[in-house]
Amino acid sequence: MITLLLTLAQLYLDYRSDVQAIDQKMSEIDSSYRQSLSEGLWEMDGRQLQLQVEGILRLPNIRYVELRETTDQAAPLVVTAGSHQSNPPERHELKIYYSKNDARQLIGILAVEATYDEIYRQLLNTAATIMVAQAIKTFMVSFFILLTVHRLVTRHITAIGTSLRGYDLRGSQEPLRLQRRPSRPSDELDFLVGAFNQMWTGLQQAYDDLQLQVGLLQRLPVSAWTLKPDGTPDFVNQVWLEFAGQTLDFARSHPEAWMTAIHPDDRAMAVKSFWEGVHSGQDFAMETRSLRARDGAYRWHLQQAVVLRDSEGKLLRFVGTTTDIDDLKRAEEALRQAQGDLARINRVTTMGELAASLAHEVTQPITGALTNATVCLRGLDRDQPDYDQLRTAVNRMVRDAQRAADILKRIRSQFERGSLDREVLDLNEINRGTVALLLDQAARYKISVRTELATDLPQIAGDRVQLQQVAMNLIVNSIEAMKNVDGVREIVVKSQRVDNHILVSVSDTGPGFPQDLAEQIFDPFFTTKPDGTGMGLRVARSIIESHGGRMWAIGSHGHGATFHLSLPVAISGQ
Repeated sequence: MITLLLTLAQLYLDYRSDVQAIDQKMSEIDSSYRQSLSEGLWEMDGRQLQLQVEGILRLPNIRYVELRETTDQAAPLVVTAGSHQSNPPERHELKIYYSKNDARQLIGILAVEATYDEIYRQLLNTAATIMVAQAIKTFMVSFFILLTVHRLVTRHITAIGTSLRGYDLRGSQEPLRLQRRPSRPSDELDFLVGAFNQMWTGLQQAYDDLQLQVGLLQRLPVSAWTLKPDGTPDFVNQVWLEFAGQTLDFARSHPEAWMTAIHPDDRAMAVKSFWEGVHSGQDFAMETRSLRARDGAYRWHLQQAVVLRDSEGKLLRFVGTTTDIDDLKRAEEALRQAQGDLARINRVTTMGELAASLAHEVTQPITGALTNATVCLRGLDRDQPDYDQLRTAVNRMVRDAQRAADILKRIRSQFERGSLDREVLDLNEINRGTVALLLDQAARYKISVRTELATDLPQIAGDRVQLQQVAMNLIVNSIEAMKNVDGVREIVVKSQRVDNHILVSVSDTGPGFPQDLAEQIFDPFFTTKPDGTGMGLRVARSIIESHGGRMWAIGSHGHGATFHLSLPVAISGQ
């Protein structure tokens, strides 16, 4: 770069010098030819003028010369030599005067045009000479530098590269050594070789550790896999490949390739859950049925993935497992079936006992009422009824009916106001426990259950079993109401403190009910379900009222329902 700048500076100085030489030559023409041209033009000696003009043209860098007479005549004298340019780089016009008796008269104009062609040619030759010389010098210097670098560095680096191509992490290798005389002290190549040998040792150790980890992943009792940030699998262990009868290349071919093993009824849900997790960059999980290749049986699996990020929070991989939970699912189904059977047996037993009790208690008053009614009918058939006797029979009928009503009231009070096994309770704990018991049942119908329980709530006094029965009744009702609903299926259980009471609400996104039925749904034997008994909400409200609280409902037809219950805070020492 410096050489180029110096060359350009030298060429510029030569250019300025040549231009100044042309200017100097113009001055010499003015001083040398003015007088002779004046005399020749005055005498109109055309031959002499032509010789003088051609003499000027022979001067260096002069391209065109023109001498023109200044006169009013129609054909002035014009003498030219050379070739005229339309835009000459330099043109000078000299006025020619004739002097006589101390008087000067303008008799002509001498025009001289100069060209820079020769200057440019000389500059080009100079530049070419300098550049060729510099190129030769650069070539020679570069050649010796390259030769020196090759002898001292390049051939050893080439030897290092050749050795590296033959290295294999799967086997033991001899340390790298250069074929040269040892240098004292050690130079950069010695340092490079030492660093490479140290790095190689570390890589071999890391490769051995990685192989051990890969072997462990391949032999895990569950399927293990990893996904790239775009959802494409890049590792799938042998457990899944053998289960689904797939190859690793097939599983890697497309993010949804592995889903071909999923049951058709579960595939849409699996695709949605999978892509929601991938696009959000968050952990995800789903339960699906997958086809076992060896016998064509579908088995339940739990697919779970967690996100692996770098120190800056950038998503690197999804790391996941596929766990066979088919046996657990079957056990849960059997348990639910047993629980349902037990509940039905309990209901049948309870209803049987209640029916027997009612039959035993009310048989006598009903029999008495029938007897007195028969007496009234016979007395009315007489020609002269005995009204006193009839009045006595009717009074006995009223007495027997009142007795039957008292019996029924007493039996009802056993459910509503019976002695409670009271203790100090954490209402949030009851809610959490009940939700945990019913999560599986909600999951069967793809219903999510969310809790919003206030912290630091005071305790209440009550019967744990009965209050849990109320919570279970409300949540089960919500599940049954939403199991056939299209769209969002969600239950929300909330708790909060309002003055000296704890308010609990259970909301769902089911079909709801008209608000004008908000009280009627608590009536005995009133139900909106085809297979309902109409006693659940009645009993639940009775339990809450027996604890000194109250229970009510808010409904909106087609937009879900919310049930509220309010219980008093436990008094200290209660």
